[in-house]
Amino acid sequence: MQIPKSVLFVLAISSALFTSTLVQAASDNQGDYQEVSYDDLLNELSAKKRAVTKTTKSDLDEVRLHAGIGYANSFTNIATQNQNFNRHAAGIQLSVGMDLFSPNWYSEGVFRNYGQNSSGSEEFSLREIDLKIGYTNKLESIWSYTLSSGLSNRFLKFSDANTAINVDETTPSLVISTGFMGQIHRNLSIGAEVGARSALVNRTADKNSFDFAFRLTTSL
Repeated sequence: MQIPKSVLFVLAISSALFTSTLVQAASDNQGDYQEVSYDDLLNELSAKKRAVTKTTKSDLDEVRLHAGIGYANSFTNIATQNQNFNRHAAGIQLSVGMDLFSPNWYSEGVFRNYGQNSSGSEEFSLREIDLKIGYTNKLESIWSYTLSSGLSNRFLKFSDANTAINVDETTPSLVISTGFMGQIHRNLSIGAEVGARSALVNRTADKNSFDFAFRLTTSL
């Protein structure tokens, strides 16, 4: 079958236009091409890797752990046998805590042991465990303040053989504390804290107490 000349003419024109377009595109692509050195390529790949690492970083990576040691003093009010006794004890405190996904909010557990104190026929011993949530913020320079609240469990023993007093109680209490800290190193701070406790139950001789502590805290 013989192809009409008109069809051949149309095919020839279309082929010429298509070839011209390809040549123009190749020319444009060649003009846009920019040579990249080996060092530039490495830098670009490194930047992309850092960007991917940053976006996939977990919130847990920002959590800081805290541990501390301190010297604590407690002033306790004991109500028993229609009498009130105010007793002072000094001891050591250990603390451990962590940030709550923020540098301002934290949780903390504190253990205090005031040991056993004797005076004449009287004996007094006290231990405490605190679980608190706190807030901290900057004041100025290296100084910051803290506010915290939580629950405290107190293990108190108080006895006097001459008056037949014998108190041996475990008392849950509400604790509220405030203090200030000085950042003497990137991971080390010193400060002082005061706190007040009030019994959450009525039938207890351990009614309320006041304490203050000097503490040294390290952060990881």
